Amino acid sequence: MTIRKRLTPALATTLFLLTAVACQVVVIKIFPHAVGAPLVEDNAYILTRVMECYLLVLSIIFAVFTKFKIHFECFKPGKERLKKDLIVAGIMSVIMVAALFIIRLVQNQLFPEIAARPWFGLYLGTYMRWFYPISAVLQELFVKGIVEDNITASCKKYNRHFSVWMTALFFFVLHMGYDLPMMFGAAVLCVVTGYLYEKTKSVYGSIIIHFVIGFVPKIIGVTR
Repeated sequence: MTIRKRLTPALATTLFLLTAVACQVVVIKIFPHAVGAPLVEDNAYILTRVMECYLLVLSIIFAVFTKFKIHFECFKPGKERLKKDLIVAGIMSVIMVAALFIIRLVQNQLFPEIAARPWFGLYLGTYMRWFYPISAVLQELFVKGIVEDNITASCKKYNRHFSVWMTALFFFVLHMGYDLPMMFGAAVLCVVTGYLYEKTKSVYGSIIIHFVIGFVPKIIGVTR
């Protein structure tokens, strides 16, 4: 009997999540030795790129040998669902950008060093930011079309709250190499976009929100 026949979707999903976390622990342990420096904010982007690579490979391995699936259907939601997804994501993005501009204005009054920063800059040469649009697509495909959909498929009865919050918990743990605020921020982002995804089964809105919250703060100087 093959591995695919032995493992139920629930068991395959559980094994995948545990393996992914174990891989992250190993990567964090060897990171200082491989990079020659401790894991800090300035080199954390390296950890993210490594994480994206091993999760992609792990997803393919499990898709080939178990009932774990890569749900590319998240890129084909249908016209009405896509429209709803983009409208919600667009509204949320506008609100977030407006909030970031207000934060920058407040920061300008409180911190002279921030006031000295330019109001706009792509900084594409910093922390591999040129790769961020691709990273947002890869991460949202992984979180929604792989993790969240497989958690849903492994349940005896559909419960969107369980799928969303278990995915957020996994994403929280997967960011163990970062500070707690970053871990909680990743989890909150996962919850917000997770509920949107459960409504539309479209990954495009999640990609837009992910991109805005991760890319725009640096552009307008809210973060360095």
